[in-house]
Amino acid sequence: MKNIEVDFGARKLAIDVPRSAVVAEFQEPERHSEPRRAVEEAIANPIGAPSLESLIKPGMTVAIGHDDPTKPPPPWQCILGVVVDKLLAAGVRKEDIVFICANGNHKKWTDSELRHFLGDEIFNAFHPTGQITNHDCLDPAGLIDFGRTPGGVVVEHNRRFLESDLMLYVGQVVAHSWGGYTGTGAAIGMASTRSIASHHNHRVVNHADSTIGDHRRNYFRQLKAEINAGIEAATGKRIFYINWIGGTGGTISKVFAGYSPEVEEPAWKAADKFSIVDVPQADVLIIGMPSSFAYGNANNPLIAAIGMAYPPRVWLGDHVLRDGGVIIGLNPSNGHYDDATYPSTREVLDLFDNVSEISEMSRFQSLVANRPEYLYRYQYGNAYHPIHPFWLLYSCDYMLCRAASVILAGTENPGVFRRLGITPARDFAHAWQRAIRIVGPNPVTVVAPTYWSRRPFKFNVMERTTAC
Repeated sequence: MKNIEVDFGARKLAIDVPRSAVVAEFQEPERHSEPRRAVEEAIANPIGAPSLESLIKPGMTVAIGHDDPTKPPPPWQCILGVVVDKLLAAGVRKEDIVFICANGNHKKWTDSELRHFLGDEIFNAFHPTGQITNHDCLDPAGLIDFGRTPGGVVVEHNRRFLESDLMLYVGQVVAHSWGGYTGTGAAIGMASTRSIASHHNHRVVNHADSTIGDHRRNYFRQLKAEINAGIEAATGKRIFYINWIGGTGGTISKVFAGYSPEVEEPAWKAADKFSIVDVPQADVLIIGMPSSFAYGNANNPLIAAIGMAYPPRVWLGDHVLRDGGVIIGLNPSNGHYDDATYPSTREVLDLFDNVSEISEMSRFQSLVANRPEYLYRYQYGNAYHPIHPFWLLYSCDYMLCRAASVILAGTENPGVFRRLGITPARDFAHAWQRAIRIVGPNPVTVVAPTYWSRRPFKFNVMERTTAC
C-alpha cells in the first residue's frame, strides 16, 4: 500500500491505497509571463471575428457578461481592465458600460462576493453607479423571448445584454460534466428559468452523449450551440467572446477571442493539453472533497453528492468508472441543508423519498420552482433558484446507475446520505473494505485527491477494465 493525501473538508487526510493506484490531478499550465499582453493580442487578433477595436464605435452601449463565482477565481482585474481601457480609448462613455454576472439559476452574488471576484478597481469604478449587476432569471421586464431553437430549446435571455450595441462575454475554459468545456456562458448564464429548464432536464442531462467529455459529440454542447446561434440570429448581432485558460489561483496561460463557434475549437484544443489526464478504467474511483467547491458548502448533502457525481461524468475514450465499479468520496459533511442559500433542498429531498427513480422528480419541478417564498429568497436573499437542486439531483443519476455502490467516508450525518442512495462509512478504511467486497481484491484504483481544490479535468481512459 502507499499513503497519499486527499482533500477532506478543511484539511488534508492521509489514506492508504494500493501501490498500483493511479493519482489523477489537474496539470498546471505554464503561466503567461505577460498576461495583459496575452489579452491584448487575443482581442487584436480574434478568431472568426474583426478585432475588438474595430467593433467599438464612439457613443455605443456595451454590455460585458462574465462567469459567476461558481467557476474558479479568475484574473478579472487584468482581462476586464484591458477591455475597459480599449472601450474608453475608443470613445465609449463610462456610463454606457454595464457588467452582468451570468449567474443563470445560481444565486445572486453579494456585493462583497462580486468585489472579491471582479477586483477592487473594476468594482469601485462601476458598482456605485449600478453598472455591475446580477442576472435575474425571473424578471419578465429584463428578458426577451425569441421563441425556440430547432431542437426545442427556449431562447429567452437578458434584455440589457441583448439590446446593447456591443455584446461581450468573458469566460474561462474549464472541463465540465455536461458540455465538455465551459467558456461561452452567455447562452445559459443569462437565460430565463424557462429557457434553462428546457435543456437542464433529466432527459438532456442523462442523455448518453451528455455524459462524455468529448465536446464534438456532446449532446448538451449541441443544444448550447443552438441557443447561441438563436440569440445571434434574433438580434442580428454576434457575441464577442474572450475565453481564457489558466491554472490554480487565477493565473492566465492562454487567451482566445472571437465569435462562437469559431473560437471554441482552438480554445478547447489548447485546454486539452492541461485538462486531460490519462488513467485506466477504474474499479474504484476515489474523490477527495474540500469544505466548499463549485456550488457551495459540502455540508449540504446535494453539494457533497455532486462532488462525487461530477468527476465520473467527464471522460474521454470510455467511462472512467467501469460498470459495477465503486465510487468513494471523502468529506466530513454533516448534512446541513443550508436553507439560507438553498431554501428548496430540504423539500426536494423529502419529495425524493416518494419516488422510485430520479427521473420521476421532474413532475415536482413546477410545484417547487414556483413557491413564492423560495422565489422571494432567490430575488432578494442571495439564494439559489428553487429549481437548482433538481439539476444537481439529475446529475447524480449517472453515478448512481453506473456504480454498484457510492460510499461517502467520514460523514458526520450518515442518515441523510442513505436517502440519496449513498452508503455512509465511518472512515476510509471501512469504505475501502466495502469496496473490495464488491469489486474483488486488487482493484484498478484511480484517485482524484484535489479535483475540486485545483481544477476539474477530463479522465482519458487508456485501458478498459474487465469486471470481476
